[in-house]
Amino acid sequence: MKSYKCTSKEEKAFLENYDVSKFERPSVTTDIVILTLDASDELNILLIKRGEYPYKDRWAIPGGFLAAGKESIDEAAARELKSETNIDDVYLKQLYTFGNPGRDPRTTVISVAYMALVPKHMLDIKAGDDAEDAKLFTIKYDVDGIIFTNENTVINEKDLAFDHAEIIKMAITRLRNRIDYEDDAFNLLRDKNEFTISELKRIYETIKNRSLDLPNFRKTFLRDYVSTGRVIDLNKTEVSKGKPARLYKYIER
Repeated sequence: MKSYKCTSKEEKAFLENYDVSKFERPSVTTDIVILTLDASDELNILLIKRGEYPYKDRWAIPGGFLAAGKESIDEAAARELKSETNIDDVYLKQLYTFGNPGRDPRTTVISVAYMALVPKHMLDIKAGDDAEDAKLFTIKYDVDGIIFTNENTVINEKDLAFDHAEIIKMAITRLRNRIDYEDDAFNLLRDKNEFTISELKRIYETIKNRSLDLPNFRKTFLRDYVSTGRVIDLNKTEVSKGKPARLYKYIER
């Protein structure tokens, strides 16, 4: 981290005598929406069961406090992602900053939220020090909004801790809006080095929560990715559902 150099004796004296209590100092946290796809190509999210107050025993997205002066907010997010999933080389992008008064009953807490897109086979889920449990939940939609299901557990939006339902909904909305002009979907492929158009199409359908026309999707894919060199045609096929499917490789940018 680059250190600041004073330009004069007056500035040095000012900084040495600066009263940090002059202004309120809110706490800063990072919260991470970790999304993946299950074997049925359904959208899943990693939630942790809080082991401490406030919201003890309530489910939440992973996160933690910034170690002020020791790490950047990006480094804090990467650290929290590593502690919950044991991975550190995946799509992790800043989403939004949440700072509404009262979002945390302890004090004024500003949260910088991130979104991580992770192929399921890379996940090594474990609850952090302040959590009782950590599980993947399938994201479903009903008339009351989003519900989260895992085996016999069903969680509604209002059951989540803090304002985490708002953070999750913003992450999904942003992902849906970005997917047509960014390469986000490729981060959910089981293997970026060898995939079919149909596999990529299912990811788009899961994120958009609607069916897509295969001929139109193939046309767009070939135009926007293959013809521009962002994806390479491997000139080989695999048999899928009794039919040969052409294989492609995504080129990291």
